[in-house]
Amino acid sequence: MKKQGSKHIIIDYFKKHTGEWIHNQKFREITDANDVPRTIRALRQEGWQIETRGDGYHRLISEEKIAPKGIRKAISRKERYLVFHSDGFRCRACGHGVEDGKKLVVDHIIPVEWGGASDRSNYQTLCEECNAGKQAWVKSNPSEIMKQILLLPTVDARIEALFDAFPNQDIPSSMIQIVSKGSIDWQRALRRVRQKTGKKIIPVARGLGKSTYRYFKE
Repeated sequence: MKKQGSKHIIIDYFKKHTGEWIHNQKFREITDANDVPRTIRALRQEGWQIETRGDGYHRLISEEKIAPKGIRKAISRKERYLVFHSDGFRCRACGHGVEDGKKLVVDHIIPVEWGGASDRSNYQTLCEECNAGKQAWVKSNPSEIMKQILLLPTVDARIEALFDAFPNQDIPSSMIQIVSKGSIDWQRALRRVRQKTGKKIIPVARGLGKSTYRYFKE
């Protein structure tokens, strides 16, 4: 069955069962589609309000679509220049610039894969090296989990959910800043989370203005 046909069948079934958790296997049965998660990601990018759990279940929150998110678009030369100019032609992660032998690129602060918008408010300057490191971390973690974390209403809730999702793993401070959505005082929010929950979240590496944290969970 064609992908478009699968999308139509899946969203129709969602509408008939709004608010109910439905497993991937059910959608495979009614569509014969193999890659159901990809089809559901496409529907979410179109603006359908679909929640996803890590055990393969999904549910439609509302039958009304919202403005689509997570769609990548080309960046014009003018826009690229303006982003570099606003960041002083330096990488916002390491502080290096062209004069240091670095090639600069425009990065999505909240990755497109996690629902980030393609507009100036979500652009920043990174060098190729820092951008490659960030992309490696982004690709190594499930985008659906990160999308759900970013939907949480408060900085504290998002930071706690980030560490709950990846216990006993090194999490760069840059990722904590992403889920903080621009909060300048994310470190204070992290301290509140530790004090409130008693979770053993401690820095495991520091250097060159960067730090890495880990939630030690037994």
